[in-house]
Amino acid sequence: LLIDFYFENTKVGPGQGGAYTEGVIGQPRLINPIFAPANDTDRDLSKLIFSGLLKYDSQGKLMPDLAKDYQVLEQGKIFEFNLKENLFWQDGKPLTANDIIFTIKTIQNPDYKSPLRPSWLGVEVEKISEKGIRFTLKNPSAIFLENATLKILPRHIWQDIDPNNFPLSVFNLSPVGSGPYKVKKLDRDKEGKIISLTLIRNPYSFQEPNLNGITFKFFDSENDLIKAAQNKKIEGFS
Repeated sequence: LLIDFYFENTKVGPGQGGAYTEGVIGQPRLINPIFAPANDTDRDLSKLIFSGLLKYDSQGKLMPDLAKDYQVLEQGKIFEFNLKENLFWQDGKPLTANDIIFTIKTIQNPDYKSPLRPSWLGVEVEKISEKGIRFTLKNPSAIFLENATLKILPRHIWQDIDPNNFPLSVFNLSPVGSGPYKVKKLDRDKEGKIISLTLIRNPYSFQEPNLNGITFKFFDSENDLIKAAQNKKIEGFS
C-alpha cells in the first residue's frame, strides 16, 4: 500500500546540475537569429542562446518568454506585447523594446538577406512604451503569434555593423544573447574547423535551466557520429 501511494502521488522530474554532451553533424556558421533558419546547427544553438517574445513549451504550446503578456486586437490584425521587468543581455546591458524593433526592421531590410524576411513583410512594428511593442498587420492572421517566437538580437551589439559585414562579424560565433545559456568555449582543430562548442548557464537570464552546461561536438558524417556514441565520447545525438 505504501509503494502504491508513493507512485500515485509522485512524478519523475528533471534534477538540477550536471552537464550533457551531444553530437551534431555539420558545423555552426552563423549563430544569429536572422540567419539561423538556413542551418540546423545554427538554429538549435540560437534557441539556447537567444530568447523571443514567445516560445514553445514541451507540449508544443506557445507561452511567454521575454513577454510578460500580450493581447490580440481587431480580430487578429493588431498584436501588443508587454515585456517582463529586469531583462538583460548576457553582457549586463538592459534588453528593451528597442531591441525587438531593431531585430524586426533588420529582417525586413532586404540588404541583410535574412531567410525570415517573407514572414515579416507587411508587418508594422512600433514602440508604444518602454516595455510595450505593437505589431500591425495588413490583414488579420491566426498564425502570427508563431512569428513572435523569433529570437531577438541585441541592438547595442549589431546596430553599427554594415549589412555586408553582418555575416562576417565575430559575434556570429561569439553571440551575445539573453537565453538560458551563453558560449563559454569554442574549440577548433589545426585547420580551423570547429570541433566543439561549450555552453554554460547565462547568469543574467531570467530562465533557470537544469543543466549547468552543454557541449556540442561536431562531425562530418553519420559514421563518425555513431562511432563517437559507441565510444562514449558523446551522450546523445539526433
